[in-house]
Amino acid sequence: MVVGGVAGGWGCGFSWSWGQWVRVGSVGVTYRGEEKASDVNTVCFADESGHLIFSGSDDNLCKVWDRRCFIARGKPAGIMMGHLEGITFIDSRGDGRYFISNGKDQCIKLWDVRKMSSNVTCDLGVRTYDWDYRWMEYPTQARNLKHPCDQSVATYKGHSVLRTLIRCYFSPEYSSGQKYIYTGSNEGSVYIYDLVNGVIVSKLDYHMSTVRDCSWHPHYPMLVSSSWDGDLVKWEFPGNEAAPALSRDRNIQIRYWD
Repeated sequence: MVVGGVAGGWGCGFSWSWGQWVRVGSVGVTYRGEEKASDVNTVCFADESGHLIFSGSDDNLCKVWDRRCFIARGKPAGIMMGHLEGITFIDSRGDGRYFISNGKDQCIKLWDVRKMSSNVTCDLGVRTYDWDYRWMEYPTQARNLKHPCDQSVATYKGHSVLRTLIRCYFSPEYSSGQKYIYTGSNEGSVYIYDLVNGVIVSKLDYHMSTVRDCSWHPHYPMLVSSSWDGDLVKWEFPGNEAAPALSRDRNIQIRYWD
């Protein structure tokens, strides 16, 4: 099954069945919230069952959708408030309960779906500053603002979410026990946070431009980052004897972190 989000507040899902793509449900699972339509920037499944879907959009909200209720309700099963700006990416822990989101308010948030609301219960009022993350720096007066109805479990700050929809992920369960959260950053670094205390345990510096995406190997202690500078960089723990052979591609640089 595959889900995706597009501009205008729409999202859709399709199922792989008997070798063919088919629409899920009698009239499909295309959904649109009752609120003013905002671009849906990110969508992912909560777990392998495929019943729950997490989405994030430019209305600053993370939403939980139940695929079994799309046709009957046409609205999210729950809403998570806490970000002050639009959501750029969501990653699920895979247990159907926890997920993280990267936001244009320059932070990652950890969520527990058991804390979700059925609707928006908090009005942020009128924003006193004007900015666009695609070409402007985040306003100084906004950096210390807090959502009055923040439902997140934890917040992680230090990286920069500007210019593009920067991704964030849980570290792999097999090699790290999902003890970390990692993300790219506008200034060209990869940040690795401790999941429990939020401390930056490592900051990987090499790129000369925005790191939009990065990926931690599911089994080996290595990570690859991609940047607007045109380089793919593979990062490894020193002394890793079980790692596969290194690529000789001229655009892949090898770096080590402690």
